[in-house]
Amino acid sequence: MRDLFIVGAGGFGREAIWTVERINSLSQQPSWRIIGYADDNPKWRKGDNFEGYPILGTVEEASRDYPGASVFIALGNNIKRADMYRKLRGHDFPAIIDPKAQISPTTEFNQGAFIGAGAVIQVGSELGKFVVVGSNSVVGHDAVVGDFVNMGPGTVIAGGAKVGNGVSFYANACTMPRVTIGDYAVVSAGRSVQEDLPDGAKI
Repeated sequence: MRDLFIVGAGGFGREAIWTVERINSLSQQPSWRIIGYADDNPKWRKGDNFEGYPILGTVEEASRDYPGASVFIALGNNIKRADMYRKLRGHDFPAIIDPKAQISPTTEFNQGAFIGAGAVIQVGSELGKFVVVGSNSVVGHDAVVGDFVNMGPGTVIAGGAKVGNGVSFYANACTMPRVTIGDYAVVSAGRSVQEDLPDGAKI
């Protein structure tokens, strides 16, 4: 069993812990010992309790006190998640995959990913590092999703689409097949990407 702390004492952090608890409950030998949260928000003090787990202090303090721990970065903002990854180099960053997600064995995904309950990741797709795939989202066959992307609940990336780094999809957004979306574009809730989007586009 490996030690794990969560960066971000908030909604995403709670979701990550709930998922890890469920992963552990389904195994005769649990994978993770959750040691608590790290958070730079000054409202938290070291030793505070957040829904049953301790606040370990700032991210710097937790990293120093638990140098061998695995870390999950539960920050929904893509830029902040990328910055935190650079700050915490040297730790192990596991992917957290909900037991009720379905992932093709031909899918490739990288460190730090989160795949929520009910998500379906189809054949031949690729997920970059620190991708967040919200509950009930779908990544279609042969789609490519870049690093630090956040897919809100119910997002659908159609087959063959290419999604750049840092793209944000809000709940129930979707794409047409084979479209290309540039880095750090934003797709609002319920919107459909009908054609290619340049870097930084907002629809």
